[in-house]
Amino acid sequence: MRAQRLISILMALQRGHPLTAGELAQRLDVSIRTIFRDIDALSSMGVPVYTEAGRGGGIRLVEGYTSDLTGLSPGEAEALALIASPASMGVRELAQPAHSALDKLAAAVPSIHQLRAQHARGRLLFDTKPWFRSLDASPFLDQLRTLIWKDACIDIRYERSNGEHRDYRVEPYALVVKVDTWYLIGRVQREMRVFRMSRMQTLAPTGETFARDADFDLQKFWKRWCERFESNPPPRNFAVDVNISARGRRHLLDSFGTWLKPRLEPLGDRFKGRKAVTLEFDREDIALRVLFEIGGEVEIVKPRSLHRKLHAQAAKILGAVASRTEATPD
Repeated sequence: MRAQRLISILMALQRGHPLTAGELAQRLDVSIRTIFRDIDALSSMGVPVYTEAGRGGGIRLVEGYTSDLTGLSPGEAEALALIASPASMGVRELAQPAHSALDKLAAAVPSIHQLRAQHARGRLLFDTKPWFRSLDASPFLDQLRTLIWKDACIDIRYERSNGEHRDYRVEPYALVVKVDTWYLIGRVQREMRVFRMSRMQTLAPTGETFARDADFDLQKFWKRWCERFESNPPPRNFAVDVNISARGRRHLLDSFGTWLKPRLEPLGDRFKGRKAVTLEFDREDIALRVLFEIGGEVEIVKPRSLHRKLHAQAAKILGAVASRTEATPD
């Protein structure tokens, strides 16, 4: 609130004629004492503001002074405010050093331009943390950052989307975090590859180093890779026929809409009972986890093996709850 008030005072004074403290207080709906405190704050920021007594006097700026508030556009000021927000950093391991660096960057901006950033910070926040999920990164993150800085080759064991485990020798180029998911970009036998770090099973330095491709541009590579991935996502090899309720459909769209939307959206959002639909997943264990979340809102038609596993998992949980209840005295 104060940042906006200081900007308002400054813009009013830049019109060239003096204003009394009472006039400014009336404009901004604050007390005269608050106006004088704000004038002191502007002065401490280096704004040449002064008061002139007598008839026709008041608060004014030194003749010829302009604040050049356009030095930071509203968009630029908002960006400065948002990247300095801990919520926008998203990753606990990097939050403190990043916040410290951004504080130093913000401090380098002239005080008068920081008013816009303060104003934006109180009105807009990006919180990238998903509901009910941790932002803990891969246990290999710190080690991998060090190895990337040294251009050191690594051996990794990686679980592919089909559940197969493969060993790779990788020349690690960069790390990318997309919302809350970390990816490693590395060269494998002269081909650039992208590895999801949550699927890395082991990591070991080889003791060798490599020469980076001087023409590699991280931003351009990632943009092209994301465009290819979204236009041609990997095939999902596990199909499940289900009868789903409108409530179950809504839950899946809210939580997994990116990949289930093409199948679920045509069902419509208002229907009674259940509708039949075929859902596609990467693997059986993923289907089991996703469908277990909506419980009685979905009935698995086939494969029957998944139907049996879902019932077995529910029975196991109910059994554990019953045993605990029996063991607890009244």
